[in-house]
Amino acid sequence: MRLFFILSLILLNTSALTASAQISAQGIATPELSLVVEPDFPRPGESVTVTLNDYGGDAYGSNITWLYNGQVVDEADNRRSVVLTAGELGGETKIEAVLNKPSGRKDVLSTIIKPIYLDIIIEAQTRVPDFYLGRALPSIGSMVNATALVNDGSFRTDLVYTWRLDRQVLEGGPIRGRNQVSFATPRGDTSVLTVQATEPNGNVLARRSIFVAAVLPTISFHEVSTLFGVRKTPIDNELILVGSTATIQAEPYNLDIRIYNNPDIAQWKINNSLSQNQGGNPYQITFQTTGFAGPADLSFQVRDTTQVLQGARDNIQVKF
Repeated sequence: MRLFFILSLILLNTSALTASAQISAQGIATPELSLVVEPDFPRPGESVTVTLNDYGGDAYGSNITWLYNGQVVDEADNRRSVVLTAGELGGETKIEAVLNKPSGRKDVLSTIIKPIYLDIIIEAQTRVPDFYLGRALPSIGSMVNATALVNDGSFRTDLVYTWRLDRQVLEGGPIRGRNQVSFATPRGDTSVLTVQATEPNGNVLARRSIFVAAVLPTISFHEVSTLFGVRKTPIDNELILVGSTATIQAEPYNLDIRIYNNPDIAQWKINNSLSQNQGGNPYQITFQTTGFAGPADLSFQVRDTTQVLQGARDNIQVKF
């Protein structure tokens, strides 16, 4: 009796699934049919590709008609995909695919496109000179601040954000109202930062991913003028002294701000010998020709002892 009872349950569940498939086929669509939107969360006015996926071959021989907000898209007749334009911010666009099958049955698949802005602002916590016109870039081990800006036509403060860096979920999981996050740049040339904005009821509002590229810190050398300060044009491989002294400043690019402000190692060398001719600024040196004969090799390195890749070294030739 127990065996018969179990078999009866299995048969009952199988019948229920079959009936469900038949009901779906009568009115809306079978589970094997679906519409795929690319990109998943388009911006206003962005081109959108909607594709009919037929995993079970159920659409074979069907006449396909596409509707855009109820209007027939004539040029997409009997096509498996259609390229359309997303509407305005805050609006909704309804896309339908009507399948008239050889059997006379009609299936209708539909999807709603809600354009939304979701941008990720990256702020690398690395140092570049004040006169540099570009932006600071992340370097391996440096901190990065990321901010998600969401606009769906209204000001939302109740969204739940989930941040991922490659496969790692940041902040331990989704956090309501947390549209900002900080993380250390991982090893590798690039990493993928993803943010997902979800409404409190669990509905995914938008998702974006960007590449975060990592660079190596570098150094450039600049002559310091008594009257004009640091020259913006870097010294190109060699400096020819006009007088007997010159003040030279090393400018690190994309070095972690924490290490720039408190370096474990900040050394000047003249012909591979440590120089003691340094003042209060570890990134400046006053070079004097007294006691030298011929050109000299001037090098500088700044480094953190715990982060191997957080450091840079370079050199120039000083001729007099």
